[in-house]
Amino acid sequence: MKQLILLCLVILACSLTAQEIVFSKDVKSDTLRPTKGPNLKKFSHQYLGFSFPVFTNEKLNYTKPFSSIAIDYGIRYKRRLNNTFAMGMDLSVNWAGYQIKQKEGKSVPDSAINKKEKFQVNSLTPALYFRINVGRRGNVIGNYLDLGAYGSFNWKTAYITTNKNDNDEIVKVSTSRLSYMENYSYGVLARIGINRLAISARYRLSNLFIASSGFPSLSIPSKSGL
Repeated sequence: MKQLILLCLVILACSLTAQEIVFSKDVKSDTLRPTKGPNLKKFSHQYLGFSFPVFTNEKLNYTKPFSSIAIDYGIRYKRRLNNTFAMGMDLSVNWAGYQIKQKEGKSVPDSAINKKEKFQVNSLTPALYFRINVGRRGNVIGNYLDLGAYGSFNWKTAYITTNKNDNDEIVKVSTSRLSYMENYSYGVLARIGINRLAISARYRLSNLFIASSGFPSLSIPSKSGL
């Protein structure tokens, strides 16, 4: 009898130590749905873009199309509205170099012919956009079309010429804080994307040169990026 009681006590002790207190668990962590992700309520990411200018009429055709280039680095935020629509904002820093063709008859900013010549425009650019998502997808960015508008604060403008002197030395002259260039610009944008890759275009509605300069605007930059 004593052995039987001892056996029962041992079994009872083992069962007590093996039990789990379920009421102390925090089940909220298992039931809350995530809100941050590529196709969830909120999403943000960094991006890098490369662009080149294209001219929209013959007056603007004085920049070298493949030598001129701009680089963008920024942060993009997206807020999902439903399965089809989203909206968001960008904030980027842009470095744009516009190489000028050196040929007889040039007039921007003067008629002097140099070995190399360019305008450097560095800007801080916030933008707002509306997104239309295309097709079904999981928690990925997917295919989309963005339409929006942007504004830029041109925090650095410079005109740079490069030549060689009689001693075959390279002479580079840079003039900054150009009085004939605007400090602000604005325009519209469109973007077609597939996940992390996008092809986009910007159309500048404002002129980079002040009206009294008489210069036609620099070419409109188009862009592709990540």
